[in-house]
Amino acid sequence: MLKSKVDEVLQDVNKLPAISAVVSKVLEKLQKPDVNIADLAQEISKDPAITANVIKLSNSAYYRASKPIRTVQEALMTLGIKTVKEIVLLTAAKGILSQDLNSYQLEAAQLWTSSLLVAELSSKIVQHKKLKIDKDLAFTSGLLCSVGKIVLAQFFSPVMMQIKTDLKDNQEPFPVLEKKYFGYTHMEVSENLLKRWNFPLELTDVVANYLTPENSKSNPLLTSVVHIASILIVVSGIGIDIGGESVPISPFALSQTGVTEADIETYFVHIPDLQAGLADLLNV
Repeated sequence: MLKSKVDEVLQDVNKLPAISAVVSKVLEKLQKPDVNIADLAQEISKDPAITANVIKLSNSAYYRASKPIRTVQEALMTLGIKTVKEIVLLTAAKGILSQDLNSYQLEAAQLWTSSLLVAELSSKIVQHKKLKIDKDLAFTSGLLCSVGKIVLAQFFSPVMMQIKTDLKDNQEPFPVLEKKYFGYTHMEVSENLLKRWNFPLELTDVVANYLTPENSKSNPLLTSVVHIASILIVVSGIGIDIGGESVPISPFALSQTGVTEADIETYFVHIPDLQAGLADLLNV
C-alpha cells in the first residue's frame, strides 16, 4: 500500500494543488451574512486573472447579464453575490482541473468537461425537482468532486498492473480499489484539499460522500443530487475514467431527491444540450 507516500504529499502544502489566496479570502468573506459588496469587489480585483474572468464570463451568453459589465463591482450588482462566487470558484477550479490524468485515463479536456457537466446537471436537477437547495451551491458542489484524483494520479505507476488485474477480475466500485492501494479514495483526498482551502463544510461533505450519499452528514439531499448527476455523466461516456461505470445510482439518493426513472431518462437525453450550453465555460 502507498498510504505513507500519499500521507507525505497531503502533509506537504507545497506538493498539493493550490488556489489563489484571493479565492480563500473571498470565500471567507462570503461566509459572513453582512458581506459588503464594495469590499468583496476590492478583494476579487486583487487577482488580475480572476478579475478578467469575472468580467468576461459575466458578459457571456451563459450568464445573460441584463447590461454590459465592465467591473467586478458591476458584476456583483448585476448578477448577484452568489453568481459571482460561482464564477470565482469556476476560475479557480479550471486552474486545478485543467491537467491530464493519464493514470485515470482522463485527458485534461475530458476532466474539465465532465466536471462542468456534473455541476450543470446538479443545478438542473435542483431546479427541475424544486428542491430546497440553491442552484449555485449545487453547481459548485458538482464542480469539485474529482479534484482528489489530481493527487492520487501520481501514485498509480507502481501498482498499475495490479489495479488492471483487479479491475478485470472483480466488480468492486473503483473507490474500493483506490482505498486498497493508496489508503485513500479520491473523495477523501478531495475532502482534505477543500478543508485546506477553507471551503465551507457543506462542500467538503459533498465531495467526501458524493459516491456514497447515504454517508453524508451535513447535507444528504445536496450530496444525493451531485451523486445522481455524476453517475449520469459517467454513464453518458463523458469523463469516464479507468474505473468505468462501477458505481450504480444509490436508491438512497433517489429517495432523497424524488428523482424517478423517467426523470433519469430525461436528464440523460438532454446531456448533449447541456454540453452545448456550456460552451462559454468550457473555454474559461
